[in-house]
Parts: sequence; structure tokens; C-alpha cells
Amino acid sequence: MPNELIPYRADATSLATQEGIWMAGLAKRGETWHLRMRVPRRYDPLWVGMKKPPKEIHRSLKTGDKKEAMARLAAVEAQILAELDARLAGVDLPGSRSHYEAIARLTTARGFGYRTAGELADGDLGDVLRRVEKVQEVEKEKARGKDRKDVKPAHMTETALALLGGVDRPRETLLEIAERMEEISPLDVRDKNQKQRRVWRDRWLRPAKKVKELLGRDPVLDEISRADAIDFRDALQDRILDGDMKGSSAQKDLQNLNRMWKLYHASLGYDVAEIPPSPFRGLGEGMSKLDDEGRKDEVPIDAVENIVHPGAMDDLHPELRDITLILIETGCRQSEVTDLPPHHIHLDDPIPHIEIRRATGEFARELKNKHSTRNVPLVGVALGAMRRHPEGFPKYRGTGTYSGEANRSLRAAGLLPDGVTIGGLRHSFETRLKNTGVDSDDRAELMGHSVKRARGREWYGDSMPLEKRLEYHQKIEIQPVKQLPAPD
Repeated sequence: MPNELIPYRADATSLATQEGIWMAGLAKRGETWHLRMRVPRRYDPLWVGMKKPPKEIHRSLKTGDKKEAMARLAAVEAQILAELDARLAGVDLPGSRSHYEAIARLTTARGFGYRTAGELADGDLGDVLRRVEKVQEVEKEKARGKDRKDVKPAHMTETALALLGGVDRPRETLLEIAERMEEISPLDVRDKNQKQRRVWRDRWLRPAKKVKELLGRDPVLDEISRADAIDFRDALQDRILDGDMKGSSAQKDLQNLNRMWKLYHASLGYDVAEIPPSPFRGLGEGMSKLDDEGRKDEVPIDAVENIVHPGAMDDLHPELRDITLILIETGCRQSEVTDLPPHHIHLDDPIPHIEIRRATGEFARELKNKHSTRNVPLVGVALGAMRRHPEGFPKYRGTGTYSGEANRSLRAAGLLPDGVTIGGLRHSFETRLKNTGVDSDDRAELMGHSVKRARGREWYGDSMPLEKRLEYHQKIEIQPVKQLPAPD
């Protein structure tokens, strides 16, 4: 039966149903079945200036068997729409992210994963040759169909760009990607209500914002190194040790970053098996175990003594070195020292000390809770370190980058044991207090914890005076071992 037309409804998840109606059907020409579909109106900009814009698209399915033709129909329809999307993106926004994504979809529709020209040059020669053959095959097919009302030969430009890597990958930052995850993974939110969508969006935005905060920048996704990811993991671990977050939350953040990496690259046309390894892979494993009450992740006392040994940190950045010394002798949280405003540093008082309290204006900072507000005396190496920086630490103030840099630098110098982070200094401080007989109530006050929680009941009375705090700090002060004179 010549020109027999059989309507076909594409699968609901197919690109062919983006406009909510079915478009493609089967038409037989001679002994061969063809796809026949109307041109969706959203592609009208492609035909501006043409006297007779195409109303239908025909493409051979290269078979005379109806069942086989039906099986091929959805894939060919998706391929045509990918070609049209690539052309549309190229017309509207050349060089944009949407153009890249359309080109990547076209590559996938042609049976390949997208590779940039540079990646192809560094890869397998056989893959390049197969792609060139495919471009030639499509070109020959189009040349044979010039007498039909088909997609115009101009689409070959997009096919060549797609298969031969003529479009650079977009340089999107982690936070930019997190903000458009609904666009990247629309099926995940299709059936969610407003509240569920908000929770789903936070799943990606929360860890992306933490990366920006703790690394001090919003990195381009494909430029995040394994070292960056490890620095971020260590900074999260320090927050857990400080009691600022749960290990289970940190574990979820790392797992979601890993998942976002995969979803994003899949949306760019990567074959699942060819997605580059995520820098966050495996880093979340075991973080939830840090929630155990009995966890011990402090810096051993012998390591602390090595850190304060004269000359041990001479090769480190001066601010990083002295922040570390202050943490050792104060038990403060890292941000309580790195973010110190100049007017909260009192070196000329009878008892030199720093104020840990909320600040506004130029040096604005928040505290974890009301119990964190306190005065902390400066003794020993901490006093010397603070005297070297009477205005605070501008390199690290408000950046959140101290933790990652300190962990990396101290490990490289052989001063920080494996499996321990700089956040463990706070726990070492409490152990030193405990070993000299300081009770849990006083330890809680000295470290900015809730005394009510430490006692398990309501707490009354005045806070500990600075003189008493100084007495406790002097009791556990570490005396650096003096260097021996060089031999004659």
C-alpha cells in the first residue's frame, strides 16, 4: 500500500513528547518504511527567510519490515529533534551553554559520547575515524534526500561539530550548577510538591555553598581537583569535631556532590561509563561514625609538642603558623581565631586576652551559640603569636580556608599524623584540662560549651572570671623544648 501512514505515540519520556502531543508516524514508500512527522512550531526560527518552510520531516528507516520500523521510530525521532535543537541553539545563542548541550544531545543521538577536539586528539585514533565515517555517512544520506522536504543540509554543520568536538565544554561553577539542577534532572522533580522541590533543591545548594565557604571560592566544576575535595572533606571533619555539624550531614553533603557531578556530566552527553571520576568519590564514607559519643580524634600530645617546637613551622605562612599556636593554647574553634576583629584583641590589658563574641560592621561575625561568648586568656606560645598579629589575621578572616591549608601544610611538614585533622587540637585542649583535674563544668565554660548540658540540669551563678580562666590555662601551658646550641 503506497504512502501508508501509521500514527505512532512516542514513549512519555522521549524528546518527541516535549510539546505534549505525538508527532511521528510511519509512511511506506515503495518497499521501505520512513518516519514522517510534522515540524514543531518551536523550530520556526530555523526557517526565517525561506519561501516554503518545511511542514513535515521524512527520514528513511532503512527497512521493509513494519515491526522493525516501529522499533526504530522513537530513536530516529529523538535524533531528528536533537538535530533541530542543536540548530536552534546555534541560531539563538552561538557559543552558549544551551548550544553545547544541544550539540552534546546530538552526539548521543548519533551513537557517540561527546568529546572536545582536544580530548579526541588525546584519545583513541579508531574512535576519531569512526566519527569521521559517521559524518560522511550522514552527509551522503542528506545528499540523497535533497529532493525531499527534509531537514535542510545546513544541519550538517551541527553534526560535524557534535561528532568531531567543535564546541568547548561550558565552564560552570559548582554553585551555578547546583542552582539549575531542576533543569539538569527534571524527572527527579516532576511529581514533587512545592515543599518537596525546596528540600530537593537544598540537597544540591547546601553542599555547593559549603564548598564556596570552606575553600574560599566557587570553583569551576571540571577544575575541582582531588586535593580540593580532600581539603573540603577535612574542613567538614573539623566542623564535626567542633560540634558545628553532624557527621551524617557531612557524609550526605559529600555523597550529593558526587551525585551532582555524575548527573551534570550525563546531561552534557557523556556516556555513563565515560564520565570522568568525581573528585568527591568515596570521601563521605565513614563520616557518620564521627557522631559517636565516644569518638577520639584529637591530636596526640607528642604531636602537639612537635608543632610548638621552635622552628618546626618556620616554612609555613606566618598567619597559618600563629593561628595554629593560638588554637593549641586556647582551645578555641578555628573561626573564633581566624575571624577575630582587631577590637576584640586586648594585648595591653593586665591579663592579655581575646574576646569571643558577636561582631557587626566591617568585621561582622556570628557565633555558634550564646555559650560561645567568653574571654580567653593568652599564655605561652599563644601570647607570642597574638603579639605578632595585633590586628588579627586578614588572610584567613572570613574565608574558611585555614582548615584545608593547615591540614595540608602540617601533613607535608610531618607534624600532623595521618587520620587526624587540625580540628583535633580543640579536643586535645580539653583532654589536657581533664588530665589536670579540671571538672566538666569548668571545661565547658573554658571552651564555650553549655554548662547546663554538661551538668544535665539548669545552671545558675556568674560566669568564670578571667583570673580563674588564666589559672587553668597556665596549668596546662605547653613549654616548648629549647633548641640545643649547634656543636662547635
